[in-house]
Amino acid sequence: MTYSYTQIAQYLRCPRSYRYRYLDGWKEKDSRATLLFGRCFEQALGAYFRREDSGAALFSEWAIYKDTPLDYSHGDTWERMLRQGIQLLERLAQDESHRNLPT
Repeated sequence: MTYSYTQIAQYLRCPRSYRYRYLDGWKEKDSRATLLFGRCFEQALGAYFRREDSGAALFSEWAIYKDTPLDYSHGDTWERMLRQGIQLLERLAQDESHRNLPT
C-alpha cells in the first residue's frame, strides 16, 4: 500500500479522523462556497475544451447550490460568483481567439 503525504499528515494530526476518512470511507460535508464553486468551474472548463456551452455548464452545475446554505467569503454571493465565473470563461475564450489569429 502506498501512502500520500496528505494521508500521513492526516494520521499524525488525528488518527481517528484518518480512520474515518481513509479506512471507513466517510466524507466531510463541505459548505465552503469557494471549494464547491471551484468544482463547478472545473466542469465548465471541461465543457469549454469539449467545445460545449461552458456558461450553461457552469450555470447548471452551480445552480445545484443556489438554495444551499454555504459559507461565502469576501462579500461573495451565489450570483456574484456565477457572474465572475462567466466573466472568466469569456476572458478565456477571448484569449484563445487571439492566440489563433494568423500573424
